[in-house]
Amino acid sequence: MRKLAVILMLIVTVSSCFEEDIMVPRHEQGDLLEGIASQGSSYERQVFYDLQTNREVSSNLISEWDLCFEKSGGLMSIRLNSSKFMWAGNSYDTAFLDIIDRADLEMRFDRSDGDPDSTAIGTWFDPESETVSSLEHVYLVDRGIDIDSSNTSNSSMGFRKVQFRTENNDFLVRHANPDNTDEITSSISWDGGADRVYYSFDNGIVEIEPGPTGWSLLFSRYTTMLFYNEGEPYPYLVTGVLLNPSGVSATLDTIHDFPAIELADTVDLEFTFRSDVIGYEWKYYNFDDDVYTIEPGMAYVIRDRDGLYYKLRFIDFYNDTGEKGHPTFEYVRL
Repeated sequence: MRKLAVILMLIVTVSSCFEEDIMVPRHEQGDLLEGIASQGSSYERQVFYDLQTNREVSSNLISEWDLCFEKSGGLMSIRLNSSKFMWAGNSYDTAFLDIIDRADLEMRFDRSDGDPDSTAIGTWFDPESETVSSLEHVYLVDRGIDIDSSNTSNSSMGFRKVQFRTENNDFLVRHANPDNTDEITSSISWDGGADRVYYSFDNGIVEIEPGPTGWSLLFSRYTTMLFYNEGEPYPYLVTGVLLNPSGVSATLDTIHDFPAIELADTVDLEFTFRSDVIGYEWKYYNFDDDVYTIEPGMAYVIRDRDGLYYKLRFIDFYNDTGEKGHPTFEYVRL
């Protein structure tokens, strides 16, 4: 087990652990492949998809976890499950048993671009300390909504107040109902290969992600900011695609048509590790026909964790029986 102090080394940027250019051995271009991610008609599932093997490697109900503890590039961040529309507010108080009034807090959600500096929990540790030292602030966490597979119920999952502490090289999560009932303290540790540990307030540590090297894309609902005609941003749940933060980058190719994209063209493209670069805008809702329609001409180029390049475009949002929530795409290894 790694020591927590090693895990939480600070002041390293996320992008610094990736090389700008990755040399790829000469290889033959792959065949045109088709993939489908089965999220369900109410988008109740998250699907981890691997482009190298062209398969879903795992999936889970969005209600199965609440927090993700992520170590990346020497940083330690705590993320909310944004697929449930979760929010959190910092009381800046260390007295766990004090009653917290939601109206007194600035409730925030995680930005969908994956920036560790833009999470609702924020900096839970003292950045000025020479050793890892928790500020021990108490947060109020809105657990968001759950949705059943029949798309008939959006039920609130309630609130928990949470305090994060470090003790004896363990990471401790103390949480309870806002009235201090049902108090639980759990210990979080990492094995040798995990980049992220997922936690449920109901069930403790849960197995969600298949591992940092086992997937490329996450098909999921997530919370992001949308701008209306008045220009005011508003948080909203969307259904789209997020990148694996462990070494996968991508870009929207606005230069080449999908059939014509070749490996040599990738030098003209600007890749980003921003999680939501593929996002949700490859489809739109057609109000006249009451269906989702794929945006034509949107081709993405993806560089995976091993430096292999793929071109990808979406071709449908429905399965063979006409059920929505099944993004279908075709792609080629360049």
